[in-house]
Amino acid sequence: YMVAPDEWVPHNVVARVIPNANPPAGVTGDRWIEVNLYEQTLAVYDHRQLVFATLIASGLEPFWTRPGLFQIRQKLDSTPMRGSFEADHSDAYYLEDVPWTMYYDDARALHGAYWRANLGFPQSHGCVNISVGDAHWIFNWANVGDWVYVWDPSGKTPTDPSLYSSGGY
Repeated sequence: YMVAPDEWVPHNVVARVIPNANPPAGVTGDRWIEVNLYEQTLAVYDHRQLVFATLIASGLEPFWTRPGLFQIRQKLDSTPMRGSFEADHSDAYYLEDVPWTMYYDDARALHGAYWRANLGFPQSHGCVNISVGDAHWIFNWANVGDWVYVWDPSGKTPTDPSLYSSGGY
């Protein structure tokens, strides 16, 4: 991408949000959160206007963040999180006080990630990790029942439901 006359940066070090004020198919109403797995971005739309955007860290293979249309089903100011997908629990994790958590798909949630120093790259166990400050803004804006649209415009994230479990031990 050209960032100034004769100054270029490689596309893989830039995250873009291209505003699209048209709600995704299936969204009722004028409020939704869009998670773009290819760009590693999150965009918030209110009254069909982009009102907020930020970087994320989504699920790293084989713990992809599941594409689809979901609704926020639970909001928690803070909660512990733990899980393991491997039979030998070699990938087990336990985190205290995960802030600004919004569950939208079984064990997957939008939440603040105080342990992440570098957003913009897949690295989670399937959740959408957000900086703590940005997660707080989104948590205050969002309501239970608001739509979360997760997609990968590159088509590289698997969509087969059998690849996505509810996580946990």
